[in-house]
Amino acid sequence: GWMNREAGWILGFDTAGYGQGAVGLNGRLIALKSLLVIVASNDNTNVKVYDLTSNNLISEKNLKSMERHYVLLNNGTRFKVVSDKHVSVLLLNYQQLPDIPSQGPLPHCFYTSTDGLFVGKEFVFMASQGTIGTYYTILAVESSEIKITRDDGQEQTLKLDANSYRYVQLTPFRIYKITSTGNIMVQSGAISGIGAQDSTCFSIPSAEGGFTGKFFLTRAFKAIEWGWDPERDYGYRALAAEDTHIKIYDLETMQVIGEYDVKAGSGVGFRPNAYAIAVVSDKPITLWHLHNGSIINSAAGGGGGVYEGYANGVMFIGIRPNEESIIQLPTEAHVEAYFFAKEETQLYIDEIPVTLKPDQPYLFTQPGLHSVKSNRNVILQINVWPREPEFQGLWFKGSVIPCVERLNVNPEVT
Repeated sequence: GWMNREAGWILGFDTAGYGQGAVGLNGRLIALKSLLVIVASNDNTNVKVYDLTSNNLISEKNLKSMERHYVLLNNGTRFKVVSDKHVSVLLLNYQQLPDIPSQGPLPHCFYTSTDGLFVGKEFVFMASQGTIGTYYTILAVESSEIKITRDDGQEQTLKLDANSYRYVQLTPFRIYKITSTGNIMVQSGAISGIGAQDSTCFSIPSAEGGFTGKFFLTRAFKAIEWGWDPERDYGYRALAAEDTHIKIYDLETMQVIGEYDVKAGSGVGFRPNAYAIAVVSDKPITLWHLHNGSIINSAAGGGGGVYEGYANGVMFIGIRPNEESIIQLPTEAHVEAYFFAKEETQLYIDEIPVTLKPDQPYLFTQPGLHSVKSNRNVILQINVWPREPEFQGLWFKGSVIPCVERLNVNPEVT
């Protein structure tokens, strides 16, 4: 391996870092692989993984219900997953095939139901988190009786009213089935407060379906010993294609804790002091948790060292046909935005036409706010990492990859 500890870089194999999605700063390992985790909802599910660059088959497997398949991918691999029945697909920053792991990186994302939507009544997926902590959140879109079943048969039950939530702890690298009598959403991750080392960016799907909508539920952050870091350029960000009025509700008190008017083609940032929130708007918006990319030079927090408040993330959103979505690419960070389509698609970025070819991603890197429209379903992957130090890899923890065919399907919510 190669190392320069003064610059904070190590390139090589260091087992101390593989489980945490390490990064080449402050003496941490540079990640060379990513782990693709595919979990089946039904028996006799056939899965294939292809390299989009060569069109070669990387891996294939026949899976039983609640069975997983690991595929270890080299950095830079462009891939697609094809299955004949629904699967959950998680891209995880884990550097080797797991062997009885005790903990894993914590994805900041929402999970797809067995219908391939982010709202539903049944979810099957693999959990990843540390050994302690309630880092999974169940958000009830409707009144629900919920059963959480682990792959060894262990069960826990919850009862939630509509527009309420519960934090839960799941065992890392175990498969879970969550069933509910009403529609729910499943989220993992937590917001970084004062002293935390990094700030992960993620997108929030609409409780009405898709990523552009008028009603959202998400975990937030309430100050106990400490709260939102006032020095960091981060927080929730609502982006609107039309003039709109937005209200933020605390899901504990059901009280309005914020109201904003947003002009067309712009956005508003907010840092709600609440464990979980609902965001309601008059006109469709997109909702994100974003860090602009600037770095705090501080030694605060657990081993934060020279580079503190580190922005990072791999985000996926779906763009539905003939629906204008506003996206924001952080201005003080390195950003890669890849647009993927299953079939030939006419994409418009700020009204400039781009033709997407099947399985050929289009790379866009201009920071700032952008309007995006298309005539077919499109998946947008956004990679974010800071400009300092100059030479570094992408540090992320993990994210669910949505199914491109199900992006324009709405859940049946009452």
